[in-house]
Amino acid sequence: MTHPDSNPIRPGVRPIERFKRAVSPIVGERVQLLAAATMWLIGAGILLVRGAGYLQGRSWHAWALAAGLALGVLKARMILDRAARAAVARIYERGRAHFFGFFSARSWALVAVMMGAGMVLRRLVVHPDAVGAGIMGALYIGVGTALLLADRAFWHAFAGRLRVGEA
Repeated sequence: MTHPDSNPIRPGVRPIERFKRAVSPIVGERVQLLAAATMWLIGAGILLVRGAGYLQGRSWHAWALAAGLALGVLKARMILDRAARAAVARIYERGRAHFFGFFSARSWALVAVMMGAGMVLRRLVVHPDAVGAGIMGALYIGVGTALLLADRAFWHAFAGRLRVGEA
């Protein structure tokens, strides 16, 4: 038997709710934690690979790698660890909920703004063999490192090692 909220075509359900349930089904906490952890891991991977690409083969950009890693550790400790723990707490508070609700609307908007800003910066700042590539490489490696380090909160929660009171 399926959960009553998982049927998007229930009579008496408003069309917008039917659409929402069809696009974002109701799932449990572990699925939401896994989705959040995977999303941060994919985002970190993309940023780290892209950042390494900007620095690859440019010995004069070694300082950018070191700066990016240092910035990443600081950003993880000062900002993203807290954000990840808050997202874990949100998932536990919501319980069974819509799949894409593992992040708040504000968090999704922030992701979109940061992706857009990254695209704009790549168009404005990065020129092959120019300082801009080193700066973008450091920035991408810094943010990617921060996401990778802070992502451990989602994986710990998924594995059952982080509960609501600890988040």
